[in-house]
Amino acid sequence: MNWGRLIPLLLVPALGGLLYTFQRMDNANVETPQAPVSLPRYTLVTAELTRFDSDGNISLSGQADTIDYFDDQSGRAQNLLVDLMADDDKTWHMTAPAATLPAHQRRFMLEGPVLATGQWPDNGEDLAVHTDHLWIDPDRHEIDTDAPVDLQSPLRTGNAVGLRSDWTEQTLQLLHNVHMTYTTGPHEAAH
Repeated sequence: MNWGRLIPLLLVPALGGLLYTFQRMDNANVETPQAPVSLPRYTLVTAELTRFDSDGNISLSGQADTIDYFDDQSGRAQNLLVDLMADDDKTWHMTAPAATLPAHQRRFMLEGPVLATGQWPDNGEDLAVHTDHLWIDPDRHEIDTDAPVDLQSPLRTGNAVGLRSDWTEQTLQLLHNVHMTYTTGPHEAAH
C-alpha cells in the first residue's frame, strides 16, 4: 500500500469536515447574558426588625426568613411578617412571601399574595385585605397600593383599585372603582 498517496486522500475529507464545522460555528447564534447576575453582598437569616419613632415607641416590627442586601443598597426579603404599631397597639398585621427594598429608600414593597389584617377605622370591625403588592412607608406611617384589593369583614365585603392607610391616624381610604356589599347584623334585621 502506498501511504504517500493515501494520506492526502484522507486529509481532504478531514479538512472538509473541519471547514464545515467552523462555518456552522460562525453562523450559530451565541447567546450572551444580558447582565451579570448580581449576588448579594450579605444575607441575613431569620431576621428581626424593630423600628422606633421619634418618641422612642415601636412603630414597626417585622420578621423575615432571609434578607439579601446588595451593593447598591437595595434588598430582597423572603417570607415576611410585619406588624405596624400606633400608641403601643398593633394596627396592621401583614404577611407576604417576598419584599423588595429599593436602593436609597426606607419604604419597601410587600409582594404577593399580600394579606393585611386590621380594623375598619369607623367601627373597629376586623378587616382582611388581599392584594398583589403593598408599599409600607415607615417614615410617613402609611401603607398604600395601586393594585386591586379585596376586602373582607363580618358586616361588609368589597373590592377597589388602590388603597391608602395612615396607621397612626388610623385612616383607610379606598381609591378607585370601589364596590362594597353591606350585611345587616341580626339585631338590625329584627327592627
